[in-house]
Amino acid sequence: MMKYTLITGASSGIGKALSYQFASRGHNLIITARRQDELNKLKEDIEGKYAVQVMTKACDLAQEGHAEDLYRQLRDYDLTVLINNAGFGDFSMPWDMDLAKATRMLDLNIKALTTLSLLYTKDYADREATLINVASVGGYSVFDIAVTYCATKFFVAAFTEGLAQNLQDQGKKMRAKVIAPGPTQSEFVAQSSDNSGINGDGLFAEDSFITAEKLADYAWQLFESDSTVGIVNANRRLMLKPPIYPYINVPH
Repeated sequence: MMKYTLITGASSGIGKALSYQFASRGHNLIITARRQDELNKLKEDIEGKYAVQVMTKACDLAQEGHAEDLYRQLRDYDLTVLINNAGFGDFSMPWDMDLAKATRMLDLNIKALTTLSLLYTKDYADREATLINVASVGGYSVFDIAVTYCATKFFVAAFTEGLAQNLQDQGKKMRAKVIAPGPTQSEFVAQSSDNSGINGDGLFAEDSFITAEKLADYAWQLFESDSTVGIVNANRRLMLKPPIYPYINVPH
């Protein structure tokens, strides 16, 4: 059976760069995002450059039930890698944050990611498979202008690290990993500034950004490593680490 890598949020930025990175390594892709036209362009370009097959699935994962529907549609495919990249941020003090945007952020950054991760784990825990969840340096430090966003990424980091240790403790074959980027050249700042209390233009020094392509290369390094966590530090370097969050074995 043909093997595939599923990448969410693939139409731009980090997700798009991840698609090129894994395709260049010979991975067939299933790419998903809201914008079908952008997915079609990406499919055409990747298949023109690499000897891989690319499938597209337009899907708004923030909508109720859409993550589960997507996964059910792909049940007959061998998904050796799942990369949960879809997500967005917000620059606001908590009292200024738009509630509708906050709710959508929780639905995408946490609910959709958790749904896909748990469904994937049910099917692949005993198989050679890898789950990579995209968190943020904001999943390990709270920034005053993005408390809600950071909280979503704290969840992603803690959930993925805990899952990774569960899998290891129980002798499962599947691996779970978390990549935590810092400022990255993508649509993130624009999306975080949209309908927010703070304009993100100029918040970060230009030389603090890495390219989405560099982040995708870091994700590949994490994928190939025995580490669970990949954090991009203030020097824009990748630090590979074992799980950071405390983990307690409870007798059961």
